[in-house]
Amino acid sequence: MLVGIVTLKSAPWELEDNFQRLETYVREAAGRRAQVIVAPESVLDGYVFNADPTSQLADMLEIAQTVPDGPYIQRAGALCKELGIYLIFGLLEREAQTLFNACVMLDPQGEVIAHYRKITTAGEYAITPGGALQPFDSPLGRLGFLLCSDRTVDNCAVLGVQGAQVIFIPMDGSGGPENTEKMRWRARDNQCWIVIANTWSAVIISPSGELHLEKYETECVSVQYVHLPQRDKGQGRSRFVARRPDLYGPLVAGHEDGYYDEDGKLTAAGEARRQATRRRAVEES
Repeated sequence: MLVGIVTLKSAPWELEDNFQRLETYVREAAGRRAQVIVAPESVLDGYVFNADPTSQLADMLEIAQTVPDGPYIQRAGALCKELGIYLIFGLLEREAQTLFNACVMLDPQGEVIAHYRKITTAGEYAITPGGALQPFDSPLGRLGFLLCSDRTVDNCAVLGVQGAQVIFIPMDGSGGPENTEKMRWRARDNQCWIVIANTWSAVIISPSGELHLEKYETECVSVQYVHLPQRDKGQGRSRFVARRPDLYGPLVAGHEDGYYDEDGKLTAAGEARRQATRRRAVEES
């Protein structure tokens, strides 16, 4: 499949302007025959919960989208239907009075076929961690999602052991060549493609760790092939076949200074990190 990656830095709170810019780039990628187009984390709202240190819960609830019927999700669906594409993009999501850092995937019929909530959110103001790490089957293959800092812990392995063929990672900032090198090892270890759409970088890595795309530039569109050959269930996945689950208890045991408890909720340490991140943002502004 041809994958298009959009890199752009959206403006906090400016949903209409951000969506129009995104649409322009999506049309360009579709014009270059991209079948799946990926945009950065929180591209719709401009990562407002961290980018604007004065942001308040009530204001963010006002602009957050509900899934699948939020107005901008509906507009994105209409765009997918018009262009005959799949589209993945990040947004601030609302469920009742709770906020999530989320992404959605829409199909060429304009329907939401996948929905993911970021699970490592300790540095993000007012954002509740998601509670699922599960790939899904699609007409394109078995796909999984992570958002930015989700990539820094064991989450790629959790998706890999469940058979993910491609892991899409929308990001906002960070990254760079050092991150790309680390993600090459994760692709190798988990025998899956990794596709990164950042605000300033586009990266595609094959299951062998080979770089198929590495570009560090904002406000641009990159298009590259991702090959998903037919294969037997166990082919190339000996890392998982040979696991010793009886010895892996320490991997899932909580850390004494961990940011999350056994229910996935922020601990005192996690909340302290969130507050420290907000204080730094206020000082820097």
